Amino acid sequence: MRSSDVQGVLLAWIFLKVGTAREQRRAQKICGIFGVVARDPRVEFDVEIVRRCAERLARRGPDAEGVFAARSYAFAHRRLSVIDPDSRSDQPFRDAATGVIITYNGEIFNFRKLRRTLEAAGHEFLTSSDTEAVLRSYLQWGMRFIERLDGMFAFGLHDPRTKQTLIVRDRLGIKPLYYAETAEGVAFASQPTALLSWPGVRSKPDPVGLSSFLSYRSVLGSRSLFREIRKLEPGCLLRINAGKLEHERWWRCAAEQGQGGFDPSEVRQLLARSVEEQLVADVPLAALLSGGIDSSILAYEIASRASPKPVCFTGVVQGSDYDESNFAREVADKFGLEHRLVDIPIPTDIDLVDELIGYRGHPLGMHNETAMFELARQIGADHKVVMTGEGADEIFAGYSRLFRAPFDYSRQALTRRLPNTIANNLWRRWGVSDACASELDFFLNRYTYFPQCEKLSLARPSWREAIDNDRDLKAHFAAQFEEAGGSFFNRISYVFMATHLPALLEMVDNTTMAAGVEGRVPFTDHKLVSAAMSLPEADRLRWNSLFAPVRAFLHPVAHFSERLDTSKFVLKRLYRDVLPPTVLNRRKLGFPLPLGQWAAGPRSEPFRKLLFDGDAAVADIFDMTALKQWYERNRASPHDDFGKRLWLICNLELFMRRFGC
Repeated sequence: MRSSDVQGVLLAWIFLKVGTAREQRRAQKICGIFGVVARDPRVEFDVEIVRRCAERLARRGPDAEGVFAARSYAFAHRRLSVIDPDSRSDQPFRDAATGVIITYNGEIFNFRKLRRTLEAAGHEFLTSSDTEAVLRSYLQWGMRFIERLDGMFAFGLHDPRTKQTLIVRDRLGIKPLYYAETAEGVAFASQPTALLSWPGVRSKPDPVGLSSFLSYRSVLGSRSLFREIRKLEPGCLLRINAGKLEHERWWRCAAEQGQGGFDPSEVRQLLARSVEEQLVADVPLAALLSGGIDSSILAYEIASRASPKPVCFTGVVQGSDYDESNFAREVADKFGLEHRLVDIPIPTDIDLVDELIGYRGHPLGMHNETAMFELARQIGADHKVVMTGEGADEIFAGYSRLFRAPFDYSRQALTRRLPNTIANNLWRRWGVSDACASELDFFLNRYTYFPQCEKLSLARPSWREAIDNDRDLKAHFAAQFEEAGGSFFNRISYVFMATHLPALLEMVDNTTMAAGVEGRVPFTDHKLVSAAMSLPEADRLRWNSLFAPVRAFLHPVAHFSERLDTSKFVLKRLYRDVLPPTVLNRRKLGFPLPLGQWAAGPRSEPFRKLLFDGDAAVADIFDMTALKQWYERNRASPHDDFGKRLWLICNLELFMRRFGC
């Protein structure tokens, strides 16, 4: 054989091996998991039923499935497979020597570092996947291995040597994980829809969960919308042994809330490191770019580190008067990024809303979810990984109307000594009420989407009794206020990190995964989050001058927010040398769909027909006569708060119809 032929064969072999390793890693990025663990160690599960449950996760991994069943447990996995000739990387993944097995969803961004450490300790790897790095980390370090994982993950791991099963969710709740207890044992899955296919798990609604959705667009704590399905909270794990569950919180935000002790300039270094770690991929990357501060910072960091540079996508809602594409184009041009505009159909199409509800097993709390799905679907034609800027608002005080609650609360307290006539006029001007005596009540009055008094005025007596004046919901926030400690601002910050952010991340995960695209969120790196939470208030939300609070005193928050103060101050200061002034000086804008106009106009008619022209599913919780009167009363002068509430009710109606609640 000639020398050139030998070289050609060698190069082909190298190409094949490298390509195979890359595809093994690629094939495991987008997935859904399911598993069941028996109470009785002699029980064997029906593989076909396990496979049927995993089928409900097919959109998370449409191309391949895997099932492993043994006495007392069974694991299943769905994945997207491009080209994977080596079956050794299939999931569920099992170590032949010990029998330890894992079904895993997510990305461990430091898996190469872990692998080098494990190889130095004598471990031999059969694949190039991060899945195997997780399993071998457990074999090396035992339970403490979770603390070494940097990334987004949810997994079930069974060790036949100890007969113990671990179910683990990542620190911030980027990847969802649900579980249900039945007479036979414990089942877990990436989404509630898979659990509803398991025998013994009924779709009976949780009345507190329904109330939570209406008030906060998500279900708080460990509840779900189904009475028999629980949610594993972020940073938590379950140990299952002989059918007994032991719950443990394995991660807490370690920073001293708002106490300083951290150099704000290091925020940029931490974000840059997070972006660099999350650029690891063997397929082209995409990024969402709105032209706002968060996505623009992300675009800069990606452009500075990625080779080749990713394509940036901007969604433009059809028929909307508001268009951010000019801002996004300016950012893309500045950083030399390819930029594509994506036309987004009107995001209130009832058929698309119903489709996503069926996939998620959850009503849509945010009216931009269908837009995110359509955007991800078009991105997915050429890309399988997209970077997004979610998380910055929550950890850097981006919602200034809510983060200014301490200012509102303080000035309300100051005016209580004034004559009632003057005080009442000021409170009406500010949009506050003297009825909110505590910090918690004051915050919830601002944060709640569907005020409790308005919601209860529409409720049937049986539902009102079942939710007990939202006692459990208020207790959830009270516990988080107590856990956070510190100032009023610090307590609000903690709620946004611990409650608001996980709900947002689950929405991003479900809408992107429904389109076969993996969403990555660099702002939610746990080291960056801990650092941000340690910053004092002035580094996150700062008045523009010494006299700004005086000027703001007589005005409601909506009038001075981001005019007299600067939200996400540390980000804007750290990146002012690289971002266009038009981006730095923009006010935060919401999604361009006025829901008040939608609620009163013809586009809401298909939804209203379901509510008012037949047997509504929500009739079990709402007095339908009162609900119709409420709609007609607000329709006369529609406002966006009314539209948001109608959106939540209509989504709940679609959800309850689809799942037979």
